[in-house]
Amino acid sequence: MLDDCTLRLQCVARRGLAILVSGLFLFLCAPAHADGTRNALRFEPNRGQFDADVRFVARGRSLALFLTDSGATLALQRSLDQQRMAVAMKIRGAQSREPRGLAQLPGKSNYFAGQDSNNWRSNVEAYARVRYEGVLAGVDVEYYGTEGSELEYDFVLAAGVAPSGIVADFDGISKLSLAADGSAQLALPDGSTLSKRPPRAYQLRAGHRVSVPVKYELRDGGLGFALGAYDARLPLVIDPVLSYSTYFGGSSFDEALGVAADPAGNTYFVGYTASTLFPTSSPAQPSHGGGAYDAFIVKLNAAGTNMVYSTYIGGSNADMAYAVATDAQGNAYIAGLTMSTNFPAIAALQPSSGGGQDAFVAKLNASGSALVYSTYLGGSADDYAKGIAVTGAGAAYVIGTTFSSNFPKAGALQANLNGSQDAFATQISPTGSSLVYSTYLGGSGTESGNAIALDSSGSAYLVGSTTSANFPTLNARQSAFAGGGTDAFISKLNAAGSAFVYSSYWGGSAGDEALGVSVALNTAFVVGSTLSTDFPVALPIQSTPGGNNHSDAFITRFDPSGTSLIYSTYLGGTGNDKATAVVADSFGNAYLVGQTDSVDLPLQNPIEGQDTFHGTLDAFASVVSPNGARFVYTSYLGGSGDDHGTAVAVGGGRTHVLGSTRSTDFPKAQPIINGLVGAQDAFVVRIPSIEAVAAPAVNFAWLGLIAGGLLLVALLLLNARRPAHYRNAR
Repeated sequence: MLDDCTLRLQCVARRGLAILVSGLFLFLCAPAHADGTRNALRFEPNRGQFDADVRFVARGRSLALFLTDSGATLALQRSLDQQRMAVAMKIRGAQSREPRGLAQLPGKSNYFAGQDSNNWRSNVEAYARVRYEGVLAGVDVEYYGTEGSELEYDFVLAAGVAPSGIVADFDGISKLSLAADGSAQLALPDGSTLSKRPPRAYQLRAGHRVSVPVKYELRDGGLGFALGAYDARLPLVIDPVLSYSTYFGGSSFDEALGVAADPAGNTYFVGYTASTLFPTSSPAQPSHGGGAYDAFIVKLNAAGTNMVYSTYIGGSNADMAYAVATDAQGNAYIAGLTMSTNFPAIAALQPSSGGGQDAFVAKLNASGSALVYSTYLGGSADDYAKGIAVTGAGAAYVIGTTFSSNFPKAGALQANLNGSQDAFATQISPTGSSLVYSTYLGGSGTESGNAIALDSSGSAYLVGSTTSANFPTLNARQSAFAGGGTDAFISKLNAAGSAFVYSSYWGGSAGDEALGVSVALNTAFVVGSTLSTDFPVALPIQSTPGGNNHSDAFITRFDPSGTSLIYSTYLGGTGNDKATAVVADSFGNAYLVGQTDSVDLPLQNPIEGQDTFHGTLDAFASVVSPNGARFVYTSYLGGSGDDHGTAVAVGGGRTHVLGSTRSTDFPKAQPIINGLVGAQDAFVVRIPSIEAVAAPAVNFAWLGLIAGGLLLVALLLLNARRPAHYRNAR
């Protein structure tokens, strides 16, 4: 990690190399699936399957990117009868450096070339990123892929390094020129032209964007950059790009509540709808079941171009889906509540309603065409499920709230309802036919179970709120109720569900509630809202509440034991702020979403056009660095009506943000549905995930040809660099 004085330069090839090779790169960089999605870019290290000087290779059907100690070469072949072309880019004075892989991806590759097994290579890993360090003094560079397998490059410049001094030279082209519109034009020997749009730069001042004039200029046969006046004391910053955003809903009222993402970047989201004309595709249930609401689930493909499926789920009364999770096979697991006595129950462990309002759990197959199982879960009083998590084997873990003294139990850690309402935690077998464990969780007051997460060992982390002075605690960071009506709680159950690993109150002397939890690196990340001026903080980014008598969002990262804090901070302005969900990536970056009516939410690197409060209520999105030292970005997300963020997921190199909007001017990018259809619609937004991003201090968001590897000396690898036969192991 770099410190906050570091300059960071992000050069994006989403419209960079894609345009740099006349649009060819974007479509050839990865094989397409039937639904239009593409595999993520995979950077494979050389384990003997390539020539010795090659360190990493990223490949598509008609191109290959070769990374060596000396640099990079993009080799293109547009047809079988065309000779391979190569475009090499280098920065004057660059040093040779060995790259290293970051963020290992799932799946391995095997190479079986010829009959000599000594030449075979198996279980070759792949990485999402490759980093060169110290290519120039104070300069690092990173390669990675994002939306639709697009190639991006981040350049990290230490303080005092001037990007205006960078000059790029190109091999494999016949001419370099500048067009009247400021774009750079590279003429190729075959007569085609590679084009790159003009660069763009800005700085942040008091949380607002200030553009910095920048343009290409020719320098001794190479391409350089000329910057206008800017404050050298301030960094230029990374912006989170709004890569995809769409409305989604029918002609009435739609509420989106839960989101999940798979490694390919598909988005799954659930909620409930009053719309009888809700948009469906390949539905397991094509029509509204009746009642005030039906639950729904939608799967969008990774490109965001269409629905893989969209379906109602419900009976003749009200049904609502609150949460969704996916397994490695693409099956979706849904949790919510139903008031319907004819809810579609299939292969159910509880085939009929226990009475009143019940929780439900359902598993939908990968195509969305059928329920694998669907079951009621409840007793004779009201019950509802708010969160769900799934193991690799397909066991579903559910959290919720129950008022039933006869809620279904199995191997219960707490066998009885202790107050008028308790939280519950239930594990369902992979077949859906039995309970592995099911237990109450609560004291003599009231509890609400709001969210659940799992670690690699199968331990479940449960969060919610409690009014009980005798909530069960063990190895607690906070062993006593702090007051104020409600405290948040966090409890970790062992894999068998038979004992607490730790269980703790969490809050100050006013009202506190935990609404989201995620687990990464064996640590729990908890978010929610607090009215407490003495909420427990540790190494806070914001040490005090933003306003008096208003709620603030909070995020806390516990250490693995649950007894100490890695960090804990407020996030809020002078209005009311609430964090509703969180997800942490494999590096410990924490992505949180929520809602705010603060006109002065403390912003950091906001999304373009989202640096001011828009309506009576806005959604917000934020990322906290792994050590809690800074917000990587914090941005409003909304239009002139009410907007609120409800869920967030990370997958396929993207952050998937879900919420609901009443704004006719909600920000859109490549939408499936272009405008508000009913009184309130769902919204789905994708932002490229930051993963192991260092402290962002500089962004030249579209410094086009720098994106090709300006800081790397390139080799012209015109000959084929791969064995005759290879296959990917999935």
